[in-house]
Amino acid sequence: MPAVSTNGISLHFEITGAGPPLCLISGYRQSSRAWPLPFIARLGERYRIVTFDNRGTGLSDKPADGYDLPNQAKDVLGLLDALGLSRVHLLGFSMGGAVAQQVVAAAPERIDRLILFGTFCGGLRSELASWSVLRRLFVTDGMTPEQAARQMLPVTYSPDYLAANLETVEQQMRRELMYPTPGFAARRQIEALRSFDSYYDLPQVTSATLVATGTADQLVMPRNSAIIASRIPGARLEMLDDLGHRAIWEAPDEMAELIGDFLAMAPAAGFSEGRDAWQTDST
Repeated sequence: MPAVSTNGISLHFEITGAGPPLCLISGYRQSSRAWPLPFIARLGERYRIVTFDNRGTGLSDKPADGYDLPNQAKDVLGLLDALGLSRVHLLGFSMGGAVAQQVVAAAPERIDRLILFGTFCGGLRSELASWSVLRRLFVTDGMTPEQAARQMLPVTYSPDYLAANLETVEQQMRRELMYPTPGFAARRQIEALRSFDSYYDLPQVTSATLVATGTADQLVMPRNSAIIASRIPGARLEMLDDLGHRAIWEAPDEMAELIGDFLAMAPAAGFSEGRDAWQTDST
């Protein structure tokens, strides 16, 4: 993977496919290797996909600090600058969705269309999962990367998918563990998420926005997507029946089609691109 120097660190990235640029931001403890290969391949038939390792993950630098989400947004914008991409579509998953919200707040003119997948707005307005679920996020001293990954599986995949696809889940976990995220970086990410709150910024989003979540998501409660969609003018909300937090992994082809079609859709008649361009399924 090539790398760029930005915001004081080296970020490794990869570009796949051809077409309008779409930048993907990974979730908590994930490097770019976490994206399911069928999902990237399908989207790459229509779009130029930019994936990268968040600071602290994969082959990117792992500094002791700088994990607050506004600074991670600077990482993303610096990467786009280095690649000569003045305007892109942006997809953020889970923690990556929180970073994406900070990117569009800091530089709305850089984001064409926005996809917020399995994420939340933070602060007091968010709906937290139960402690029995949230505790599985934490990496404790002495825990191996594999132990940390395995304890998250029951809350990131839907129960039905996990029971029926153990081999696929195992192979995916092995891919992600090739470059495990250090415990200190995971803890810095958790600290950043605790201080995140975009609730009052969301009404200023002018990008046409798709907000999506699995209805069986145990980790980021589905209501969080409804809250986000209700705050972004014209946002489209997709509640994906029976899929878990990793809906993209459980149904990669279907999710690539959903996202690709949204990016290709013409603005509604009578509306300009961006604000008020989309009808929402939420209130």
